Amino acid sequence: MVLAWYMDNEDYDKREEHHRYPPEYVSLADLFASTGVEYFQLNLETLQEDGILDKIKKQRGYTYEDQVTMAPPPDNMSQFEEKLNIFYTEHLHTDEEIRLCIDGSGYFDVRDPNDQWIRVRVTPGDLLIVPAGI
Repeated sequence: MVLAWYMDNEDYDKREEHHRYPPEYVSLADLFASTGVEYFQLNLETLQEDGILDKIKKQRGYTYEDQVTMAPPPDNMSQFEEKLNIFYTEHLHTDEEIRLCIDGSGYFDVRDPNDQWIRVRVTPGDLLIVPAGI
């Protein structure tokens, strides 16, 4: 189940799960209203049959798809670290980005209009659509 919360405003290492204690959680409605980030919960067991992901891709005009595996390969740790570091550098996307968590968990950090960081935790079945330009 996806969770989102405001991060502390102090400098932090994005590799750590720093947050306010207790965290100031952000509802999915507020996340969408403030950042445009959309959330869908998909059933991974029926993903191939139910057509929900295909419908989303068709409605949004997606024509490209890739898969990112964020696990260290046993024989290629240097490339894993290099790829991982890309995710810890703030960057902008010129196109809308869609991410579906298939296995494990991960975080997306986005800024709200007040320049505050919101961390979004995803687990299997969580699909995020991050708008272009954030």
